[in-house]
Amino acid sequence: MTIRYLSAQVVANRLCAARQTGWMRLAVPALGEVVPGQFVQLTCGDDLTLPRPFSVLACDAAAGTIELFYRVVGEGTRRMAAWQPGEEHALLGPLGRPFSQPPAGSRVLLVAGGVGLAPLDFLARSLAARGQETVLFMGTEGELPFPLQPESAVDALPAGIALQSLQRLGVANRLASLRERPGFFRGLVTDLAIGYVQQLSLEERARLWLVTCGPMAMMAALARWAATEGVPGEASLEAHMACGYGVCVGCVTGIHQAEGHRLYRRVCVDGPVFALQAVDWQQAG
Repeated sequence: MTIRYLSAQVVANRLCAARQTGWMRLAVPALGEVVPGQFVQLTCGDDLTLPRPFSVLACDAAAGTIELFYRVVGEGTRRMAAWQPGEEHALLGPLGRPFSQPPAGSRVLLVAGGVGLAPLDFLARSLAARGQETVLFMGTEGELPFPLQPESAVDALPAGIALQSLQRLGVANRLASLRERPGFFRGLVTDLAIGYVQQLSLEERARLWLVTCGPMAMMAALARWAATEGVPGEASLEAHMACGYGVCVGCVTGIHQAEGHRLYRRVCVDGPVFALQAVDWQQAG
């Protein structure tokens, strides 16, 4: 796999009503195949020194396009929010180590926070295409640029609001928010996910494979719970990055080794996906 700067043309750029988050489709024919868990670096302006990293939400290698889900938080993403179809910008990728294939027969539990939805939505679609049993929970405080729909209670899932696109693919999902919002579970997404697991039988719990991406505190809480329950899985870490390909060593995080030692690993090339219990969550979260 070759990592190089490429020309990315904006195909579509859609913001939610509150302009807090956005969805973008880019045409990058030379990029090739991107798999769930990988990311790209986007140059947001010649006068901005560093590119910005974004997990890939979707990839259509045949069409030569990728999709991104981003949150408007600083100067770079504010500029991105104003990009129009036809504009071209520099993109570096594909970058990072992707998610592993879940064990055969497992039930995959995806827990996303905010824009951490991007790699997990991508993964959910990939798993659904292979017939893997998958359920997704997302916590969000902002508006979303995606269609939502109400869903009735089914099995261990409560009634609530869901992402329409995933429901149509057979991926059951529910959304959580800390504020009162119609149809949303009110509370932490970790509580929603753990409450779901508690409704499962012991046999079903034994088949769980947990994958998470979002705020460090959220993932750390999930990792502690998973350790007590014996639930294996992976986490995709978020980090400030400069180069994106391991040279600057500016995105290191503590990773526990099998022999008990802790080493620092680069999130951009050794990750962003790591074994859930390998991460030093006390330092990271």
